[in-house]
Amino acid sequence: MTYQLRCDRCTLDQAFTDWADANQAASTHEADNPTHWVTILESQPA
Repeated sequence: MTYQLRCDRCTLDQAFTDWADANQAASTHEADNPTHWVTILESQPA
């Protein structure tokens, strides 16, 4: 399982294999950039 971060206001595009790491990175990005909204997309390998 891969978790992809996408931001609505910048070019943030990171991938994680652990949801907790993805969630922490998203929270940190939003805390550092209060007007940004990060979405965590879940994908499975084909």
